[in-house]
Amino acid sequence: MKATLMFVLIAVICLIGILAGRKVKSAAQWANGGKNLNWVTVGILLVTFQIGGTSTIGAAQNGYTLGIGGAWYGIAGTVAMILSMFFITHLRKYITEDTISNFMKNRYSSSISNLYSYAYLIMGFIYIPIQLFTVTTVFRTIIPALDLTWACIIGLVLAISYTVVSGVSGANYVSKVGCILMYAAMAVGLILVMGQTGSFATLTTALDASYFNLFTMPAKTWFSWFLTCFVAFLTMQAAIQPSLIAKDDASAKKGILFGAILNLPCGFICALLGMVCIAMNLDVGGNSSLAFATVINTYCPNWLTALLFASIALIVICTLAGQLLAICTIIRQLLLPVYQKKQVSERTQLTYTRLIAFVYGFITIIPTFMIQQSFLNELVTVLIACVTGPMFFALVAGMFWKKMNAKAAGWSIVSGIVVGIIWVLTGMSASWHPVYIILPVSSLVGFVVCKLTSSSRIQRT
Repeated sequence: MKATLMFVLIAVICLIGILAGRKVKSAAQWANGGKNLNWVTVGILLVTFQIGGTSTIGAAQNGYTLGIGGAWYGIAGTVAMILSMFFITHLRKYITEDTISNFMKNRYSSSISNLYSYAYLIMGFIYIPIQLFTVTTVFRTIIPALDLTWACIIGLVLAISYTVVSGVSGANYVSKVGCILMYAAMAVGLILVMGQTGSFATLTTALDASYFNLFTMPAKTWFSWFLTCFVAFLTMQAAIQPSLIAKDDASAKKGILFGAILNLPCGFICALLGMVCIAMNLDVGGNSSLAFATVINTYCPNWLTALLFASIALIVICTLAGQLLAICTIIRQLLLPVYQKKQVSERTQLTYTRLIAFVYGFITIIPTFMIQQSFLNELVTVLIACVTGPMFFALVAGMFWKKMNAKAAGWSIVSGIVVGIIWVLTGMSASWHPVYIILPVSSLVGFVVCKLTSSSRIQRT
């Protein structure tokens, strides 16, 4: 019953997304939706990027182990979004062709642009599987007998179905519906769960006082999440794309603020559900990532369980689809010189873009099987830090520092990537998040090289 209802809901909503994209006629329209997004749509798209599986299942997982401090990922994302709002005018001014890689090309050189593009494409092969893994966790919670391979295929088919056909237009509709359903179902679910378990008083009796201390979460952990989220909202194509294709600067700023406010409650709700799980001694089979699903399955009626899991699956699918859209946008920009040289029509470009999305999406099934049960927040933030962290100085300095040049940008990016990889491979990331070494090293190297090469020709902005 639960499984049938969940999949029917997801399929119907994805179908709406497909129908929404019937008017898409070109690859550019597929990727940017006509660059006329209102502030509500911008905010919801930003929320779906931020929430994913980390702010739901991941927050409940941290709530299970640490308590209310599990909400810190949501708090970090909210603060990061608000701060990024002060940069958006500059970003929209300089990133005029929708992609950060194009900014790098126009500001520095094709080599720097390609370095960003290829690093981002490699990241996609890990980031998308993380989101896909989260979707499969939701599906297999409802249907324990469901094979991992089939769970992956179902998740990808649902994400790719509307992404390939309608691009941004479909993502807009699916994100809006998924977001509304998720918050409505979470609110009702929390009320029911707390009512059946004896309300908040039960938690205070069953759990140690540390579970109610927001700062039980180590400061170096939540601050690393904030830094990573902030960097992502400035340098990660999937995170910045909704703001870039807003109809104007005001819509972009209002959308970011709306997204920040909308994002905040999710972490607290899910952390509380994780706390309920351990307070009531519910069996998670030694896997804390199942805390969210276990509570919902135990205390919520079938229809609400199906609705909640369907909405979370949709949100994660939207996160996955958003990343796929960003990747295809970058690939299209890489292929654009070839298209122009061979005079490929817009219709044909659209066909190629859709084909790339389809193939790239299904290839990501392979690394999904390599992902181990671990803390999703850490997994995502380490990945983002190692790929986008090295781009931070080159991007920001390129906008605000006229003397910044291609040599400095290149050395800054390469040094950040190298030190990040070494940090992770040597196991140092287990003690200190790589963002703490990547940002200062890449910034220092970029600054020093720029000073040493200041006589070089200043790149045009």
